[in-house]
Amino acid sequence: MKNLLYLSGILLFGSLHANAPLPSLTQDFWNDPAFIRGFMGDYGFRSEVEPRIDKSEQFILREVVAKAENQLEDATVYLEGKITSKTSAALDFALGTMYYQLGRLTRSEQTYEQALKKFPSFLRARKNLGFVQLSLGKLMDASKNIAKAISLGEADGVSYVALGYCHLSLGRIVSAENAYRMGILLHPESIDARNGLVNCLLSTNRYAEALALLDELLESKPNDLFCHKARASALQGLGREKEAVVALETLRRMNRLDASGTLSLGDLYHNLGLYEHSLSSYQQALAKKEKLSLPRYARAAKVLINRGSYEAGFKYLEEIQKIFGEGYSDSDEHQIRMLQAEVRIATGKRKDAAAILEQLIQKQPLDGEALLLSAKLAAEELDFAKAALRFERAAKLPDFEVQSLVEHARMLVNAKEYQEAADLLERAQTLSPQPRVARYLQAVNNLNLSSRKSL
Repeated sequence: MKNLLYLSGILLFGSLHANAPLPSLTQDFWNDPAFIRGFMGDYGFRSEVEPRIDKSEQFILREVVAKAENQLEDATVYLEGKITSKTSAALDFALGTMYYQLGRLTRSEQTYEQALKKFPSFLRARKNLGFVQLSLGKLMDASKNIAKAISLGEADGVSYVALGYCHLSLGRIVSAENAYRMGILLHPESIDARNGLVNCLLSTNRYAEALALLDELLESKPNDLFCHKARASALQGLGREKEAVVALETLRRMNRLDASGTLSLGDLYHNLGLYEHSLSSYQQALAKKEKLSLPRYARAAKVLINRGSYEAGFKYLEEIQKIFGEGYSDSDEHQIRMLQAEVRIATGKRKDAAAILEQLIQKQPLDGEALLLSAKLAAEELDFAKAALRFERAAKLPDFEVQSLVEHARMLVNAKEYQEAADLLERAQTLSPQPRVARYLQAVNNLNLSSRKSL
């Protein structure tokens, strides 16, 4: 049984790491001897948390181990034929582990669950079920079973690290932090525990605390990629953007900065007004052709456009299209096309922008963003009838209702329709009160009152 479980521990490292969502656990976690020992257990039995097996079942397990050395499939079939509702949960546990070795994760999960129906306090089955569910991406279930294993007496650091990972991935930052701190206490060498704690600190804007921890970690691991990137985030959070640039540039000159980090470096350069360096970083990120989502690259174009670097932003959009081709999703295409429209508006090419928006609206009549921008363009061209129709359509969409009402009101003020404008602003305030809109409403009411007096 010991050899069988050792092999399952090795396989667990490969499969879980490959399928885990971000934030990811490192290979060090799954390769850690402490993890493998914990997954294997001590092979003894504690009466309160482990089932006892009789001599006949001991014989069955010896047969299984012998077969599994060279014929794992045959051993699995053999053990399947020996398990009944009356046999010990230990046999189900062994079968669940064999299923995992064969890559049959769902069957492994079901078999561990069957073992727990027979013996609910079976600590190793509970813990291994949690790790299998982690492999399957079932983080909610995994967190419950790993936590239950801890409550049954499991006190190894790797279980706390895995629990912290589940909580962090599920957005439970406080619970994740508590688990990671226990992981550090019980397993101080764990890189994942410290990385996870850093993520918790950054997620709760405790940048100074994160920076202090990262500086400590970098003393012992000066080339650690995670630490350098996280340190840049902490420095940026503290408003120390020049130092953040140095942190990322250090990685870039070591040829260890990935596309995501290079995009972040471009953002930092842009914030510092170093636009040539910014564009160069964005172009380098795109040239890496790493599998980041198109919106991540498009965000860089939006940064350039929003900062007034229209020519650079437009060229970057063209480069994105060349690399991604026409095979991106509808939502990605929408984002690219909207950015193209914004560039054309900013550079005075309003007709071209209007044409792009019309294409988007024809393809998706309930595209609130395109409807709203199209309505504003029509209003600027004094086509109030078309603008009103587009504002009204956009206002029927919950996410765009308030903004559409306010922009429609602005158009009506320009047309000196003060009472209608005031009515729309009052509707907007009822839905989402805003001080600036309240001030605008008061000004419109004053104009309305003055216009009436002049009649």
